[in-house]
Amino acid sequence: MKRTLAALATVAVLTAPLLTACGSDSKPVTGTVTGKDSDYECKTKKKNGKKTRSCHTEYELTVRTKSGDEEEVDVSESSYDNCAEGTTYPKCTTR
Repeated sequence: MKRTLAALATVAVLTAPLLTACGSDSKPVTGTVTGKDSDYECKTKKKNGKKTRSCHTEYELTVRTKSGDEEEVDVSESSYDNCAEGTTYPKCTTR
């Protein structure tokens, strides 16, 4: 039992940095918009013998930071429309 608890504690300690790196506490991205992409996605779920389908569009901007790295940022439809390639992100989102 002690070995199992020790193993679980070790896994928790080792995976915590990976989980927090993808969280909302990450550093905000600033830079120049270098690309835009939108994806239309649909999902079908089955509940009580009935199939329901829901679809939505995801909007994404590719931003080149001052260090030269490219980051993909999920944005709203209005921010996607406001930000053209070559504009400064996130400044372009508030028009």
